[in-house]
Amino acid sequence: MKMQSRFVPASPVRPGEVLHERFLTPGSITQDQLARALLVSRFSVNQIVNGRRAVTADMALRLAIVTSTTPEFWLNLQRNVDLYEARLKLADVIPRLEVLRKEKAPSELISDLDME
Repeated sequence: MKMQSRFVPASPVRPGEVLHERFLTPGSITQDQLARALLVSRFSVNQIVNGRRAVTADMALRLAIVTSTTPEFWLNLQRNVDLYEARLKLADVIPRLEVLRKEKAPSELISDLDME
């Protein structure tokens, strides 16, 4: 019996990893300094940096201002992690899901909404 191997994509980069590697370390910024700048607890920052807490819309706005980025940057990083984890969790369920209706491509759906 031949075992079927399943392709598992590489884990996406977590927001906390980007925060640590691209902002804190190069700028010699401590988690405590970042927490004070964000007006949040050091515990919250530590949880994000260590991948134990997700970046919320609220935190994305704060991070965007403090790091001169955009909220979308932080939310997109988090979305990629969330989708990756959901795909792993639902790996056995997804193939069994039934398509009820074939819809247009997302770009077509958006253009249809623009016409209304």
